[in-house]
Order: sequence, then structure tokens, then C-alpha cells
Amino acid sequence: MDEIPPPPREPAPPEPPKPASPPGPSSKATIVAIVASVAVIAVIGFTLALANGGDNAATPSSGATVLPLAAPAGLAAFPSAFKVVVSWAPGEGQAATRFVVSRNGALAATLSPNERRWVDHGVTPETHYVYAVAAVGTDGSTESSRIATTTSTAPVATARLVGTFNVHIHATSHHGFSNFGPANGNLGWRFNPLCSAGPCDTELVDLHAKDFVVKMQRSGATYHGTVTIHGRVKCGGTGVVSIFTVTIQLMDAGSVKRNWVGTGFEGTMTQVEAAQLGCVASGATYQVKGVIVP
Repeated sequence: MDEIPPPPREPAPPEPPKPASPPGPSSKATIVAIVASVAVIAVIGFTLALANGGDNAATPSSGATVLPLAAPAGLAAFPSAFKVVVSWAPGEGQAATRFVVSRNGALAATLSPNERRWVDHGVTPETHYVYAVAAVGTDGSTESSRIATTTSTAPVATARLVGTFNVHIHATSHHGFSNFGPANGNLGWRFNPLCSAGPCDTELVDLHAKDFVVKMQRSGATYHGTVTIHGRVKCGGTGVVSIFTVTIQLMDAGSVKRNWVGTGFEGTMTQVEAAQLGCVASGATYQVKGVIVP
């Protein structure tokens, strides 16, 4: 038998076409995507800024500048004979916790921060003073202002009669003495006030005749006193009683060791002895002038 030829092969069915892959992004598409992302981030950042209080520039910094402590401004001094008024204004800066006042370098007063003036009652006429007012800060730092002033003069009657004086005496008249001696002489008188301050009665002590102690009563600028002394004048070798009366008036005054005192006086001194022990009455009148020993 003849072989039967195999049937012819059927052609293989064609493979279905693969779907085309989408085209890849172009460079332009990539740039657009980046820009869009940045825009989204910017929107988010702006939203957060609004939530946190707005513009960062308006947020106060924790390191804000603190105003420095300022010295008192407009410091002024208004002097008179026995007081000085010191005034000032707060400076443009940190407020002071207190003010400290000094006079000639020494502490004079500590004042509250609300004070704007201080009155110094411890001054002497015709005296130079330098005042400093210091503002004290919370940290203890200080800033000062200074001013100098001189107090005015005062009436002589307001001066205190105190201290040691060189005294010149001149006999202007005398009677009843057989031997009077020289008409001129020099004495040393010391005055000890009978009060703690200011002008008042004072005690006169002769530095060479310790029994010559006179209580001088004050009336304005005038001082007057009397003392009885035994033995200054003799009658036949026996001491007799003498009565001395001293009247002086302050003529000059000034600042001595920062005290307002009399610096010069003029006046009279009289001496009287009554007739006694067979001697006639005697007496003399002296002109006296004293200048303080610095």
C-alpha cells in the first residue's frame, strides 16, 4: 500500500500583539512635576507659619536688648548758708533700684528710686562741696553724676564763739596805781561753748592765769561777763580783790575745720579795786582785740 502522507501542518497562529508600553516621561514633564512638588511644600510652609503666629520677623527674639543703666540727669545744687538742696531726674535707661548720695566722697544718704531731691542740713557757710548722686541697678552696677557748689556767707551773729584767740590789750585809762606797768600786752584766751552746737553762752579761760575764768552771756554777736579775782593787785604786799568785766563783739566769722565760728572780736575790759587795807580805790580800762588761732 502506498503510505498515506501526513496531513500538512497548520500554520501557527500569530502571537497576539503586546500592548505598547506608555511613552516615558519627557524632561519637560519631569520639571513640571518638581515645580508642583515645591509649590506644595511652599503652601504647607506658609500654612504652618500662619498657624505659628505669622511672619517670623515679627516674633520677638529671646535675646532682646536690655537698656543700660543711666546716670541721674539734670543734677543741680541750690546752696544757701546752712543747707544745700540737690535735685535730679532719672536718666533715659534702666530704672534704678535706689539712689546713693555722697558729699566730698563720703556717703551721705541712701534714697528710694522714687526720690528726686535731697536736702543737706550739715553744711557750713562759705564752704566748697562736691556732691555725687549714683543710680544703682538691679545687678549692683552704678552710674553717677557729680556737681560742685559753694555755700553762701552768714551773719556774724550766727557764728559759734569757740577756740583759742591771740588777744592784744591796750590800756586806755587807769587810776589809783602806784605802779601800773606797760600799757600794752598780749594774752591767750580760750572759749568753751556751754552748748553742743551753734552760738550760745561760752566760758572764757585765760591760758596764763588759770583763775581768770569768765562765763560770757551771749546776746546776738555780743558777749558779756564778770569775774572776781583775788591777789592780782597788792596793797602793801597783800593781795586785794579785783573785779574784771569783759564785753566783746564778734566782728568776723568764717569756716574753720568745716565749722562756722567767730574768727575775730573787739571790745573792752575794765578792772576795779575798791579802797581796802588802807589803799585807795584803783581801776583801769582796756581795749581788747582778738584773732582766732587756726
